[in-house]
Amino acid sequence: MLAGILAGQIAGLIMAVAMVLVFVLILRLPWYHPVQVIGSAALGDRALPGAFHLPGFLAGLALHQLVAALVWSLAFSLLINRLEHTWANVLAVGLAVGALSHVIDTNFIVPAIMNGLHGHNLWAENVPRFWSWIAHLVYGLSMLSFLPIWQKLPAGRTARRAPPPDLGHPAA
Repeated sequence: MLAGILAGQIAGLIMAVAMVLVFVLILRLPWYHPVQVIGSAALGDRALPGAFHLPGFLAGLALHQLVAALVWSLAFSLLINRLEHTWANVLAVGLAVGALSHVIDTNFIVPAIMNGLHGHNLWAENVPRFWSWIAHLVYGLSMLSFLPIWQKLPAGRTARRAPPPDLGHPAA
């Protein structure tokens, strides 16, 4: 479970950096904007004054890392711990969790919170759907950090691993 949580925190930060790059390089918006949009779940429109807003930024960082990334890393952990820890399984589960997090968060949880607390969905108004999808898939892809973390933990070092495939000899 610990390796999944650590990987989820790393993946959450990588996702945030990816969104910052998209916002700066493609959407031509300030680097802090995507994090403050997340913070707007707690602070509403106050988090998006058009300039850097420390409370909005800190709220966004906390919500992203300590709620969303943590919850989805737990989901990842529950799923991956039922499977053999191979790169293919980690990639498949990571991408599935990334996609599922996008579908559930942006279609159900975020709209309910935003509309309920603030009367409108600041995420949908500020984050293009395509880039939201890409960011969540980056989160899932970044869960590949799980395997090297898991292998460094005592449980991972002593766990039974699948032998590498024998590519030199045809199967009998």
